[in-house]
Amino acid sequence: MIIEPRDSAQLVATLKAAPLVLYGMGGASVLIAKWCDENKVDYVFADQDIRKRQTRVDKIVISPERLRKDYPNANIVISSIIYYDEIEKKLLSLGIDQKHILSYDLFMKDNVTWKDLEYKIPWGEHIGRVKMISEWVSDDAQSVADYGEGKLSLKNFINPGIIYYPIDYIKRSNETILCDFNNDEFPKLQTDISVCTATLVFITKADSLLNHICKNTSRIIILSYVTIDIFSNIKGRRASGYVNDFTQEDIVNICLAHGFILKEKRSDPSNKIDTLFLFEKTKVGEI
Repeated sequence: MIIEPRDSAQLVATLKAAPLVLYGMGGASVLIAKWCDENKVDYVFADQDIRKRQTRVDKIVISPERLRKDYPNANIVISSIIYYDEIEKKLLSLGIDQKHILSYDLFMKDNVTWKDLEYKIPWGEHIGRVKMISEWVSDDAQSVADYGEGKLSLKNFINPGIIYYPIDYIKRSNETILCDFNNDEFPKLQTDISVCTATLVFITKADSLLNHICKNTSRIIILSYVTIDIFSNIKGRRASGYVNDFTQEDIVNICLAHGFILKEKRSDPSNKIDTLFLFEKTKVGEI
């Protein structure tokens, strides 16, 4: 999430016009709270898990049920992207007037893209995902293509004897194969294993990329994707830079059309709404 209000001065005035409550204490809330601190906007938090959350901040944390009684005229910013709809429904059920319910969207720039997020993502937190992916890369593989190599190279976690092809839209290393997937630029490679994690959801022509991967992989495909089954809020998806909205069935069917079947899936340890998928090429007559 990128905090870049369309009109900062107006937003500060709006938020200072009444007491402010930030509902939700996840990653988006941390960024919004920081912005409020920088702009001298006072606030309190609201969250279901008061005991756990209160130990992490020096601000007041109240339960949702106390909102109407203790802060009857407050503006309440729903600062959770993932659970926005659920929280809004909860607030309305508590008798909170809709006009006092504000969205995290007020703090965000329009048309967020992957390039906007490039230097905003805490890459170090993704080590768990890379290690998990490496468990699916067998030592007897001859070659691995890494579509969207990122800054935590999978190469550091796999057998050094495996030929590793890092592919990305900018030169992250001397070995990087430059390709802009959004412009249908794909490498001319045929590998045993292909990996495409934290990438597909940011590609406007995601189906073209996935079809290319399927056609040019002989054994295993490892993907990560935030399916619309798990995260269905379209505004939230766009605010996160996600530009496509596949269901799990969509992904499974594209891979199946090329002879790959889903063998396993796991939750991404670094992003609870992301799913890691392991697809294997079937032998003739197995499907």
